[in-house]
Amino acid sequence: MPRMNDYIVNYQPKDYSCLSAGAAELDCSLGVNPNDLPQEVFDALKNIKQDIIKHYPHDNNEPGNKIISWYKRQGIGWLTADNLIFGCGSLDILFNINLLCLTRNQPVLGHMPQFTAYVDNANCTGSSYRGYALPLSAHYRFNGDQYLSQMKPEHRLFILENPNNPTGQVIDLKGIQKIAEKANSMDAILIVDEAYGDYMEIKNSAINLIPRQPNVIVTRTFSKGFGMAGMRMGYAFASTHVFDDIGSDIFTQLRKLVNTFSCNGIARHLAAAMLDSGKPMIDTEQLQADKQSVLGLLHHSTVFKAAETSLRTPILTLICINQASGFDLQKSLLDHEKLLTVSCKTYDGFDANAVRIMLPRHEQTGMLIAKLRRAQDRLKQSSNGA
Repeated sequence: MPRMNDYIVNYQPKDYSCLSAGAAELDCSLGVNPNDLPQEVFDALKNIKQDIIKHYPHDNNEPGNKIISWYKRQGIGWLTADNLIFGCGSLDILFNINLLCLTRNQPVLGHMPQFTAYVDNANCTGSSYRGYALPLSAHYRFNGDQYLSQMKPEHRLFILENPNNPTGQVIDLKGIQKIAEKANSMDAILIVDEAYGDYMEIKNSAINLIPRQPNVIVTRTFSKGFGMAGMRMGYAFASTHVFDDIGSDIFTQLRKLVNTFSCNGIARHLAAAMLDSGKPMIDTEQLQADKQSVLGLLHHSTVFKAAETSLRTPILTLICINQASGFDLQKSLLDHEKLLTVSCKTYDGFDANAVRIMLPRHEQTGMLIAKLRRAQDRLKQSSNGA
């Protein structure tokens, strides 16, 4: 056979991005903000000049300065363009950090469950992905002390998701700071993947750690809270601190790997228009009310339970209990309720009896609850009949 990388040839991917809504009546699968984009974005799209399409996108100033200004308006005043780097979605940056830090079976410590595409890439680089398992006994709530206890000098890289995918729980910043400090004592980078970070309060973002924790990289994206997943526009923040042993800051090294043209000109133009609009894509009060309504259905359920989650995030993990081994909840919901979700069978730490649900538009929340209620009654009856 042709010579190929054995790490890739022998690996079975966990990623679920190929999901299609198909015959589903309600799509609650991929993490797409269902709210409408502001008109200003479409006006900018109509007015794109040919230079944006014809030429390579060298200039980072248009979205970069506006991103910095956006965060300064939220109280993070120390950020400069030197603290910022772009990628084709935040995944592009995460993959390049793996390439920067991991080779030859060197281990990275994450947590289980964790976004599957990151796990796939870590394994395909030839590194050894290891995950701290969120404890079932605590409804999968992240425990910072337990994570700290599993951090070893042999780990070349550490990564946390905040909020977590697929549970939607938010990790307290004080716990992340302790992890960052221990990673720094081991001369290791800590990635905090904040793909869903726009849904949590800015005071809980690990961006706030960067001035005093030079080993922290925070990745963010326009795909979730900003509702622009099709643009593939990601970015990351890190310190400008110069490390004596390499004679540079982290981004100087990372820029050797990042494709200069990874963020296309149209994406940069539309991202700037979104930020200029000043219009929020997240109605936090309505989101919390909708999620509380969904969780209320599960409060006394003998069929379903939810993993630890935050009312501020639009995702949650639904777990079906007391069913036969091998029960596929995603298939059951799709077959009987025409409800599309993401199966958790490829998330380490979960099985096919769990799914991730992305909350739909506010006006579709009642439909989601009705479908879950029917599924609950049917599964309860089936269980009793057995």
